[in-house]
Amino acid sequence: MKIGILCGHPIKDLFDSNEQVVIDTAFGSVVVRLGRISGHDVFFINRHGNEGTLPPHKVNYRANIQALAASHIDCVISIGTVGSMKDEIRVGDFVIPDDFFDATRTRPATFFDDQRVHVDMTDPFCPSLRNLICSNCESIKDITLHKKGVYLTTEGPRLESAAEIRFFSSVGDIVGMTLAPEVILSREKGLCFASICVVCNMAAGLQERLPVDDIKRIYAEKEVYLSDILQRTVKMISKDTDCLCKKKMKDAML
Repeated sequence: MKIGILCGHPIKDLFDSNEQVVIDTAFGSVVVRLGRISGHDVFFINRHGNEGTLPPHKVNYRANIQALAASHIDCVISIGTVGSMKDEIRVGDFVIPDDFFDATRTRPATFFDDQRVHVDMTDPFCPSLRNLICSNCESIKDITLHKKGVYLTTEGPRLESAAEIRFFSSVGDIVGMTLAPEVILSREKGLCFASICVVCNMAAGLQERLPVDDIKRIYAEKEVYLSDILQRTVKMISKDTDCLCKKKMKDAML
């Protein structure tokens, strides 16, 4: 099996060993770290570039997903830091989204600019991969898990205003800047896709201020759990799934 991991931060102790390669795509070159977990090949991409400096609205999402698809990846796990828009979802909690809302404005969000392709996003995340991730999160007693949640993606790079959060909270549970268009592009490539979100702050208006250092601090505290979840999940991933991720792309062509 080949598993892709998208993240905005390095994850310590994830690989048994690793090497670095550059994959050229029609949308640009992507640096990929290669490693193995329990006999599976893992392709790790820092979505913000090799130096981790690209802001969310400048991330080359199409190149990242194309690089994974060209490597014949079976599934993709996306890691993200998010803010909570709901009182019951607290800082330090883990959320496995089951839906999303795309409030971005300027990002290329499709591979099909010259074809009529209408991919079904009714169930945007692979149910088999989501269930496996949830099960592995539940097995770690120190994690507070939310097995569902709507991820609302904003353009960034600024954080949201309190008024925006009041508006967004009518449809979303957590807010971040990177899930879309990753989830859309992965569906267009027929890839199984799921996300693990770490809540690093309460959104604007739900806490007094939003220092970026808090995001880094909370992520650092939860990194060991992310590594554990990923290793457990990759170890248990199987080609024998009952999902329709690949079929949905085949049904999207007019």
